[in-house]
Amino acid sequence: MDKHNRDLLIRALKGTLDTASRREFDLWVSNADNLRIYENALRIWDDTQRRAAAYTPDRDRLWEQLQSRIGVSGSPQPTERPAPNRRWVPILRTAAAVAAGVVVTLFAVRPDAALTPSPARQEFCAFGGKSLAHLADGSTVWLQSGSTLVCDSSFGAESRNVKLRGEGFFDIAKDPERPFTVEVEGLRIRVHGTKFNVNTSLEDRTVAVSLVEGSVALDSGEGEQRQLHPGEIARYNTATQKLDIRRGNVELESCWAAGKLVFERQSLGEICRYLSRWYDIRIDISPALAHNYAYTFTITDEPLEAILRIMSRINPIVYTFSDNRSVSISEVE
Repeated sequence: MDKHNRDLLIRALKGTLDTASRREFDLWVSNADNLRIYENALRIWDDTQRRAAAYTPDRDRLWEQLQSRIGVSGSPQPTERPAPNRRWVPILRTAAAVAAGVVVTLFAVRPDAALTPSPARQEFCAFGGKSLAHLADGSTVWLQSGSTLVCDSSFGAESRNVKLRGEGFFDIAKDPERPFTVEVEGLRIRVHGTKFNVNTSLEDRTVAVSLVEGSVALDSGEGEQRQLHPGEIARYNTATQKLDIRRGNVELESCWAAGKLVFERQSLGEICRYLSRWYDIRIDISPALAHNYAYTFTITDEPLEAILRIMSRINPIVYTFSDNRSVSISEVE
């Protein structure tokens, strides 16, 4: 995206477009990819505005300070490899930095903050693709696109408490003296050193905790504490506060945070389940094809379209991408 369109987007978020610029912006967002960029950036901006609702800052002056604020707080650590489907990363990263800069500035101008200084909490956000967060205690957390992780101001010194919104894969550093606690949608997950995936679904009103190794204790707030063992998936209903624990495919649940995917003579149906998680996209496959073909290959950072193109050359399948982040796979007629 060029600088002109980036400026249009920022002015749209601020609500400062004039009539001519509005027509130009409407034409720009008529493109499906650009509309998706705008919708993601708008969610970031709206979230920032909700947090800032209690303040009345000089917004024009704050915007002038943003360039010096970019990347100061809450910016995720760079990943070692580019995540799939990153065409919108530069502009979304800019929007995230803008939002983070506003939050930092608002915190700095609060009168009570100047009188009673306190340690700043740390916040990690992932927009436009997954990001790796390095915590002060040596733990790491992969955040799925659109997810947020907030560390308490006392994290690492007195406690290890975090709050998650969205999805994250946790690799927790061992510390017997300070258990690590994740709070998500009313569920508290307590660990010492382990690897697990947490995924929240607002549509289904559930939180899924998939344990890869180690052990975790789950507290739903109803006085019931359950233990989770490797290979088990706990599903927590946020409406009823009930926990259901069963054996499941924890590798599938956490594969999106892996460095690569390796398939050895696996069916097309099974492969598509992993591809859907890896690329964060819905894949609809014709039932007749699910078990007809098998493939062997490894994925690192290849685009999904490149993978499907190669598969279609090996077997008679066709694929179609739609504008709502989904792809359909069917047999050649």
